[in-house]
Amino acid sequence: MNIRTLLMAVLLLFLPAAQVATAQSTPSQLVHVLLASLIVGKDTKGQETLTPTSGSTRPRPGDLLAWKATAFNDLTSSVPDLALTIPIPATTAYLEGSAVLRVGSQTLSPVFSFDGQHFAPAPLKREITVVRNGVSTLQEVTVPPSEYRAVRWILPTLAARSQVLAELRTSVR
Repeated sequence: MNIRTLLMAVLLLFLPAAQVATAQSTPSQLVHVLLASLIVGKDTKGQETLTPTSGSTRPRPGDLLAWKATAFNDLTSSVPDLALTIPIPATTAYLEGSAVLRVGSQTLSPVFSFDGQHFAPAPLKREITVVRNGVSTLQEVTVPPSEYRAVRWILPTLAARSQVLAELRTSVR
């Protein structure tokens, strides 16, 4: 199985119909993204190992997964306002603080979503209805990072003929 087939299998297995990157201000420009999920383990010397998921190497409950999305701009011009989004499968839980994207020496701050549509910086909040003594009131609560369903970075510009790597980790439920 070649790497392209493996990556497509991973996308189909974990992220059906997921849109990973879009150029917000210039939708006609195309940036391609490779998304990989890797099982994090340790070798006999205690060093971290990363094993690509595949048909024969499937994650199990309790496994730690590293997600790596590489966005490539093969155009001869830069792409402004690129939103790079990594969906988090419902079968996994996001590990707080693991989302990283660096552009040169700069680390971009991610925004998160618990519904896959509305994004905000962590910690995410939502309103729930609480009933006390027969009276309903709205109460704001913090959404645990384990319930986040997507992570997004907004790149002000992806330079011509360049690439960026975004990473995060999840645990399998």
